[in-house]
Amino acid sequence: MAEKTVKRKNDGMALRTYLRSLPVCESSDMAKKLADECKVPIYTFYNWRGGLARIPELAKDKIEEVTGVKIFNRD
Repeated sequence: MAEKTVKRKNDGMALRTYLRSLPVCESSDMAKKLADECKVPIYTFYNWRGGLARIPELAKDKIEEVTGVKIFNRD
């Protein structure tokens, strides 16, 4: 159980780090775009970013496809 919590928080931190690397004006637009592409409400995307909810593997693939950047560390 603790391993899942750590992985969830690490994935959230990776997503947050990527979004913070973008210019301020692009960060919120990218968050909305990623939520739309993953077909989830924006509050779910914010929960992913905050590490409050697990990011599904398919959503991780979609996020990396849209951004064109490897964000998540897959073991």
